[in-house]
Amino acid sequence: MTGTPTAEGVAMGHEISIAGSGVYLICRVTEPITLEVARAFTAALDAASHARGIKRFLVDVRAAPNVASVLQNYRFANVDMSEMALQRDVRSAILVAADDHSHDFVETVSQNAGYGVRLFRDEAAAIAWLEEDLR
Repeated sequence: MTGTPTAEGVAMGHEISIAGSGVYLICRVTEPITLEVARAFTAALDAASHARGIKRFLVDVRAAPNVASVLQNYRFANVDMSEMALQRDVRSAILVAADDHSHDFVETVSQNAGYGVRLFRDEAAAIAWLEEDLR
């Protein structure tokens, strides 16, 4: 059981909280993902991670299709994330809607760039992956 999340912060397009278990941060993205939206919630997650010492993230994009271009997604993973000095030793479970494949390329390019990102369509499986090796 993850328990009730505690509020961490709300910003335009996303909100961040801590899972009731305290093991991972939850980021719910509430608008279609453009490059600007991706930069905003990624920077906010990284800042919350540093502040709380939590290196596992559940990014819920079930209500947020990726509308960025393939080139923008590639650049974000290979240039922007590095320029933002994001941590590479984190584990990010991206929770997508069952019929949404707009995030598939992001998983591939993020992994190729050295980030621990994995897509899930099942929330329980995503949480199990985040909590793996911590029990």
